[in-house]
Amino acid sequence: MTTTTPMLRQYHELKQQHPGALLFFRLGDFYELFFDDAVIGSRELEITLTARHKERGDPIPMCGVPHHAASNHIARLVRKGYRVAICEQTEEASPVKKLVRREVVRIITPGTAIDPQLVEARETIFLASVCGSGERMAAAFLDLSTGEFRATEASGRDAWPRIRADVESYAPREILFPASLMPLIKSTSDVASRAVPLPLRQTGRDESTSSLDESTSSLSDGTESIIDFGRDEGAAFAGATLTPIDEWQWQADACAALLCEQFGVRSLEGYGLEGKFEAVRAAGACLRYAQETQRAAAAHITDIHYFAAQDHLILDQVTVRNLELVESQGVGSRTHSLLDVIDETVSGMGARLLRSWLLRPSVRRGEIEARHGGVEELHSSQIKRDRLRAHLKEVADLERLTGRLNMNSASPRDLNALLRSLDQVPLIRQALTDSRSSLLQILHESMDEMQEMRALIGEAIADDPPAKLNDGGAIRAGYSHDLDGLRRISRDAKQTIASLEASERTRSGISTLRIRYNNVFGYYIEVSKANAARVPVDYERRQTLANAERYTTPELKSWEAKVLGAEDRIAPLEIEIFSQLCSKIAAETKRIQATARALAALDALAALAETAARRRYVRPVMHDGDEIEIVQGRHP
Repeated sequence: MTTTTPMLRQYHELKQQHPGALLFFRLGDFYELFFDDAVIGSRELEITLTARHKERGDPIPMCGVPHHAASNHIARLVRKGYRVAICEQTEEASPVKKLVRREVVRIITPGTAIDPQLVEARETIFLASVCGSGERMAAAFLDLSTGEFRATEASGRDAWPRIRADVESYAPREILFPASLMPLIKSTSDVASRAVPLPLRQTGRDESTSSLDESTSSLSDGTESIIDFGRDEGAAFAGATLTPIDEWQWQADACAALLCEQFGVRSLEGYGLEGKFEAVRAAGACLRYAQETQRAAAAHITDIHYFAAQDHLILDQVTVRNLELVESQGVGSRTHSLLDVIDETVSGMGARLLRSWLLRPSVRRGEIEARHGGVEELHSSQIKRDRLRAHLKEVADLERLTGRLNMNSASPRDLNALLRSLDQVPLIRQALTDSRSSLLQILHESMDEMQEMRALIGEAIADDPPAKLNDGGAIRAGYSHDLDGLRRISRDAKQTIASLEASERTRSGISTLRIRYNNVFGYYIEVSKANAARVPVDYERRQTLANAERYTTPELKSWEAKVLGAEDRIAPLEIEIFSQLCSKIAAETKRIQATARALAALDALAALAETAARRRYVRPVMHDGDEIEIVQGRHP
């Protein structure tokens, strides 16, 4: 291209930094896509493909979507396996500055989706990472929307098959791996690779430089950055987007330091990761990727759980599919599956936990007996069960809400949902007070009523806040003296003008005096030429017209500054107050997460009890032998 505008040069610079993503470039009220991104975007979103600079004979393909409707379009692209880089204007436009600064503020990938439009309430979205060499392999699994973080490691000749089985069990949406493992990934998937790395930042390093080895092949147009096996049901990682990551991000020492910093500890020994170097590498790379794509610290990731092969029964994809655990073979959906039969949960948290129990069954007899005991007690008391389920229906998805809170994407309505949910905790704990089951007793003790947080949200957030903070009115009247004052000035402007006008008429004796406003002079006092000699001495002339004089006074100027600045100051102040409120709540993330986990477990147990009551299921008697006896059983 012979001539390039400053805006397009800015676009090219940002696109070079993120070649593995579709760049949503903010221009005014639209997100625009250019060049090959536009071709892909118009095709996948089914929107019109236009062109820029047609008159120059070198048209640039482009398409765009309104910023207020971008979420749905981004969701469609991410579900199809694309990565989307969101580029925003990071400074205000001004008459003297033709080109505003823009930055990529977030990268949305299939494994790092947290927005409600991108995630199903009853399904977990895992980001996985795998690494290792020889007879030692490892994997880590992160649900960024909730902060759930797990890792495992295997050794021996069958290390890779065991790790691959774990990956299949968790069914992640995106899998990270070192570039050096590309041959192994290709042989596992039996699908030709098509991958472009997603560059991440590193201090003192050229971000545009990739250290991927020659085994990583790239597309000629540099736009698609995925290996999508969704169309091949026989692939080992069906439905996953595969992302090769530069080798420097898998250094054991750096990964361990990152994890220690995230959890606020000096050693990872307390998490079962001591000596598990490959697991540390997998977890560190997974966490770094999440932080870099979201441009946030992800403080809701507060710990990591190390699990071994003997902790649960491993079910591979073939077994899960043939047993129709979560999907029916005939219908190809959740309908008529085992999960569909037994899932009576009333919350997204409980539904996800029940699904994980089904896909990764416990092999610990004590844990199984504890769950059975809780189900049996809730099964035997319909009144207690119904009361608990009624309260649980009012509980929002606290796990994902906490995630949005820590990722700076929570809305005022999210805080109201948090308040309504926490208001149910005292009632639920009261219903569990006389529980005999050891598990129900533990859940009772694990729930935190958080009275001070409920009081804070109740005082700060309006009863019916807007969906978006920028719409205004989220902060309750009476919470901030400064905000109340600005709102009062804005609301009472007309009444104040009338009072001031009446006062000036009385003071000057000019009955035709008017206070008016225009965009050039702001507020002014207008007096006819015939009455100009009667104005008070403190009047300052602003403009002379053919038939009138326009003045201002110190009082009017002071009031004008308040009124004209009130609207402009209300929105930033409300955003500041909301941000401070979110920070206070986010500081209690661990307490909220502990309560959320307890509520999820209670929902899952109550759901199983409800299913047992409706279908006349009985509690099995466990023993340590190999025999199983079923009397008058039936298929669900």
